[in-house]
Amino acid sequence: MQYTTHTIQVFEHELLKVDTNNGFSQVHWEKLGWYNEEHGGRYFSLVPRGVKFKNYVGVIQVDDLTIEILPKIGRLAYGDDKSRWQGLLLDMLQECNWMNVYANEKATLRYKPRSILEAYLEIFIQECENIIRQGLIKKYRITEGNRNALKGRLMFSKQIQHNSVHSERFYTKHQAFDQENFFNKVLLKTLKIIPLINNSPTLKDRVYRLLLDFPELEDIKVEAGMFDNIQYNRKTLRYAEAIEIAAMILLHYRPDIRSGQKHILALLFDMNELWEEYIFRQIRKWKKTHWNVVRRKKIFWQLQGSSSYKVIKPDIVITDRQNDQSIIIDTKWKLPEDNTPNDADLKQMYVYNEYWNGLASILLYPSLVHTAAPVYTKGSFVRDSLVMGDCGVMKISVLNQEYCGLDKYIGEKINRFCSGLFNEITINVE
Repeated sequence: MQYTTHTIQVFEHELLKVDTNNGFSQVHWEKLGWYNEEHGGRYFSLVPRGVKFKNYVGVIQVDDLTIEILPKIGRLAYGDDKSRWQGLLLDMLQECNWMNVYANEKATLRYKPRSILEAYLEIFIQECENIIRQGLIKKYRITEGNRNALKGRLMFSKQIQHNSVHSERFYTKHQAFDQENFFNKVLLKTLKIIPLINNSPTLKDRVYRLLLDFPELEDIKVEAGMFDNIQYNRKTLRYAEAIEIAAMILLHYRPDIRSGQKHILALLFDMNELWEEYIFRQIRKWKKTHWNVVRRKKIFWQLQGSSSYKVIKPDIVITDRQNDQSIIIDTKWKLPEDNTPNDADLKQMYVYNEYWNGLASILLYPSLVHTAAPVYTKGSFVRDSLVMGDCGVMKISVLNQEYCGLDKYIGEKINRFCSGLFNEITINVE
């Protein structure tokens, strides 16, 4: 079946209604409902003739339709320039190594992808082309079956079972050195899926040429966990980047075996986790030499006589080894009303201050307004009329105003502010 690819871009938490004008049809809605039921409504909610997206961003491919869900703080944030937010999402995935290969300068895209999905597919195809040029790896494997010549160990019971009337054949178990291995099977299965989820003539032509270079291999059954413990060596390391994307595609591709038509691929990321990961990596990138920037957890509560326990785990803990003081940062991908955090967030930060001897705890939010430095509003806990540890609200812009792209100096700006806090306590001690 040939499709005319169509792309719809929406923002997280946005409502997409069935509308012939935008290309989102009743059929697409029904297939998303099928996918939604299979995943327990995790990624979006179904409403009458519509879909309400949640805090997951990325791409959903439904037959001929590509739906990109882009990050968005609020309806007023930087206008509705979706191309800017598509670039921002790709850059964040790159910086966080959630799109590892996209960050490699050696992987130059041959053309500007029309969607996030095409960016992933382009990189996967390019990696496969590089592998083919270097040659598919061969590995030793044990195989058994009928042969016309005696090679390996003759399996007497199966020889009698299969060759009682064919004495010229030999049922043996022997060692083979060929391309029939996990790495090649994964790439081949992924290549066969690409024409089903994308209709770019350029990409499809490259896929078909790659398929001609692959030998016939046994199909591999995709199961959860099969990519968790892959061991790479000197010969297979060149497969790592292609396998990473192949895993995303294979584990999130959902064909309907019954009808063969409900082909859905969803590559979705929790925006809260992505924001936390980005801030953590940026702070660690720009940290002072005498700082420790880590994610830690401590047991907060444990049932006596039992192994059951609860832990507390702040997003980021910055510790200055010179004065043994810590600043705790908790990232929030949302906008607080009137700079006032909700009760649950405040209680959380109070505990963090207590358990990590916090100089200050910071609730870090994205900002709608670009400023040269993060905007910090100081707050303090009060107990028995005494002012205790600080818990401030920090806002910082996601976009660089000059380049209209992702601000990759966020970590430097946050660290400069935290350095000032540490210097204050050092001066007071002296």
